[in-house]
Amino acid sequence: MKVSYNWLKELVNIEVSPKKLSDEMSLYSVEVEAFSELVGVKGLVIGYVETCEMHPNSDHLHICTVNVGTDVRQIVCGAPNVAAGEKVIVAMPGCKLPGGEIKESKVRGVESRGMLCSLQELGIENKFVEAQYQNGIYLLPSTAPIGEDAVEYLQYNDYVIELGLTPNRMDLLSMLGVANDVNAMYNTGLKPLEYSFVESEKPASSEIDVEVLTTTCYAYNARVVENIKIKESPQFIKARLIASGIRPINNVVDITNYVLMLFGQPLHAFDKDKLGKKIVVRRAKDDEVTTTLDDIERKLNHHDIVITDNIDPSSEDTRIVCIAGVMGCSNTEVTNETTSVVLESAVFRPLSVRRTSSKLGLRSESSVRFERGVDVNRTKTAIDYACYLLTKYADATVLKGTVSKGTSYIEPRPFKITEKYVEDYLGIHISKEEINAIFKRLSFESEIIDNEVLVKVPNRRLDITINQDLVEEIARIHGYNKLNETLPKMSVSGSLTPIQKIRKNILHTLSTLGLNEVITYSLVNPKESEQFKVLYNDECKPISLIYPITEEHSVLRRTLIPSLINVAAYNNARKISDLTIFEIGKRYFKLENENVEQTCVSGYLSGVVNSTLWKNNLEQVDFFYVKGILEEMFKNINIEVKYQTLENPSSELHPSRSASILYKGKQIGFLAALHPKTIKENDLANGYVFEIILDEIFNKEPEVIKYKQITKFPSVERDFAFVMDINQPVGEVIDAIYSSDKQCIKSVEVFDVYIGEKIDPTKKSVAFRIVMESNEQLTDEIINNKVKRLLNGLKYRYNIELRQ
Repeated sequence: MKVSYNWLKELVNIEVSPKKLSDEMSLYSVEVEAFSELVGVKGLVIGYVETCEMHPNSDHLHICTVNVGTDVRQIVCGAPNVAAGEKVIVAMPGCKLPGGEIKESKVRGVESRGMLCSLQELGIENKFVEAQYQNGIYLLPSTAPIGEDAVEYLQYNDYVIELGLTPNRMDLLSMLGVANDVNAMYNTGLKPLEYSFVESEKPASSEIDVEVLTTTCYAYNARVVENIKIKESPQFIKARLIASGIRPINNVVDITNYVLMLFGQPLHAFDKDKLGKKIVVRRAKDDEVTTTLDDIERKLNHHDIVITDNIDPSSEDTRIVCIAGVMGCSNTEVTNETTSVVLESAVFRPLSVRRTSSKLGLRSESSVRFERGVDVNRTKTAIDYACYLLTKYADATVLKGTVSKGTSYIEPRPFKITEKYVEDYLGIHISKEEINAIFKRLSFESEIIDNEVLVKVPNRRLDITINQDLVEEIARIHGYNKLNETLPKMSVSGSLTPIQKIRKNILHTLSTLGLNEVITYSLVNPKESEQFKVLYNDECKPISLIYPITEEHSVLRRTLIPSLINVAAYNNARKISDLTIFEIGKRYFKLENENVEQTCVSGYLSGVVNSTLWKNNLEQVDFFYVKGILEEMFKNINIEVKYQTLENPSSELHPSRSASILYKGKQIGFLAALHPKTIKENDLANGYVFEIILDEIFNKEPEVIKYKQITKFPSVERDFAFVMDINQPVGEVIDAIYSSDKQCIKSVEVFDVYIGEKIDPTKKSVAFRIVMESNEQLTDEIINNKVKRLLNGLKYRYNIELRQ
């Protein structure tokens, strides 16, 4: 919303400068996004072109003698529309235009002491300039006083305050609404809007009839205005529309836009001679077609509200003459030949207008206001004020009465509020007398009854629906800077939940180990939603958006891995192949008609993780490097997992470099290298991925950490080389070694694997380093007995023998 400072001064008593008002509106009203002068140029005067001759050394330049009041000076001008007898805008030497400073100079040998200006050269945007002045200088009326300030004459000596409105403050989409807020800020008083006009004896109801056939039209008012003269609007209307960001067109259209900005009430003017006598407001039919004012054919459906007329009284058929709240149609357009109009002032259901505007891609100043809500109580006042302006500036005749249907007035909403209620929310004491005064400054009806303040909120403030909204109004008018800086009083101390602690621990561990956290979209394309089918199956159905913005973001992901692959591909394309990233995010699917949402941690690692160039030492990411990171993560969150071969890995994963991660016998994740085909398709160097469902971990019962006394005796190490079946999982062997003596065996590590000529080709030799500790002295006899029991157990369970 762009606010004209000069216009605002006619609606409310303002005793502050434009800049101070702009600054203080951000404190007491709404945020100000921009502040600027409409035309901030000094030294522009009105001149009279006495003579105009062609330049002897040019085929397009003119030599003009211009009377600027103080003297007559020679100015060279290249505009095609300059001529003797015209009043023009003259930039005197020293004047600083947006394009540069004006100086006395010679143009092709001829002295020039100034410049004749177009509006664009003053800083007015091209879209606001009338068509006849698009490629020339601006010509002033013959009544313009020579020598006076041109900016003041054109009423461009204005300031524009652009408000950054929130969707709930529909009342500030009007100058009267802004005036109410400014009055609440300074309590200087509003200026009444005075107007009157004389109606003819001929009733409007004899010319038109209105019928409303839909509940989405809350109110409809129509007036008939005849004997209109289409012409240029008065300068003050044009200047205020330009300051408001609206292009002036002609007096009828400009007046409807002027009322729109003043009251926040959109109006529409129909050419009465092109309009049938009966106006019908109804829902559109499916696939019904009409052509709007921009000469584009629009296809509608039953969600859209339309204004129709009935040209043939004997027929029930109606034609569309306006898409309600959005745009009029070309069949009843006001043109320069129009002499009579039917003015419409209505209120439509915001949701219906928003749906139509969005579907058709048509957003205008009118549709924005209908979408946010229009005050029914102002519809008749707005149409009457428009009739007043038409009689004054279009020489029009207004027929008697308004043809109306629907609601005409909505009573103010009553609320009760107390000092204690306000203090409980704001933390400061404000007396009921001051609360009452604040509401009166906001132009609310308010009175004190006993210890309560009874306030009636007018319909123009649709954003106020509960008592807390009134507290917000009190806070901003009283001043946010007067509120105490206090912390909420809590009876308990805050702490992280067990789930938050686990999540924070995982984040800290992975970040400490060198991984970088990324955040990716939860929406992927249909192809990506079918990839990496490890932790879900065909029973886990994908969830698709009904109306996706793009095909690339149309399905909720069932795994985070494709999103991380995209991040890796993006970085690899920019020569960043050493990448270690992870994400803690959600995955989604539908299982047995139930929507499932799970939190996962996923990662992608590739390239070099450690290098010492002078030693020619490069450590590449491999399967066991990633496994080590995960083991450290599980250790820090006190989780014991097991790894086993991943059966039937998805086609995107390497068939022999993958593992399933089990917790309490249930698969919660996987770890794998990418398949060479996947690497090639995504233009990657290499890559390892992992994904773990954290919900399975979040639900674990907290384990009590038990203290164990540190032994006084030294530990004992023994190395063994065991021969076992070549397909025997080593993890099972490690578990068997631990279980043979849980109290004594502290660690088991693999340090060598051998497959070769000296052993059976169906066998492999795996070397283990076993560390034993005890609170008692471990003698050779005790150790030998433990080793014997261990070897017997391995022989019995897995047919494992000690290598000779």
